[in-house]
Amino acid sequence: MYFPTKALIATTLMVASVCAQYANIDQPAPGSNITAGANFTVQIGMAIAPTNVEEIAIVIAIQSCPTGYCYNVSEDMGTVLYEGPYNPQLGPDAYDLYQDFSVQVPASFATGQAQLGLAHFSLVGASYQPYFQLANQTVYVV
Repeated sequence: MYFPTKALIATTLMVASVCAQYANIDQPAPGSNITAGANFTVQIGMAIAPTNVEEIAIVIAIQSCPTGYCYNVSEDMGTVLYEGPYNPQLGPDAYDLYQDFSVQVPASFATGQAQLGLAHFSLVGASYQPYFQLANQTVYVV
């Protein structure tokens, strides 16, 4: 039986390079309290990529979840807190890349459970394939 080793290796490397581009919300921690009307820091981090990466943009948004149910971020990002460039850097004592964003939840935003959402777009690999990713985590607005 013939096993296409080269195809398997190429596919594995492509999947690994795309997975390495996964951005995540490092701060605030899941379950954190955020004060409406006050600035807070959102830290977006990602692993150092083993391949070419051209960061295009991110969107950070927050969605109120008064009943404990939040829409998936692919359906509703909520109130946009930041939209624009993403340029993660390796900071002091850091093992991964990250960038901090100072944002503010509107003072009139509903208190209670909320979902912080992230949309991330980049180009990866030698041929700069488009890569789009969504992430979220639960926070509480006080």
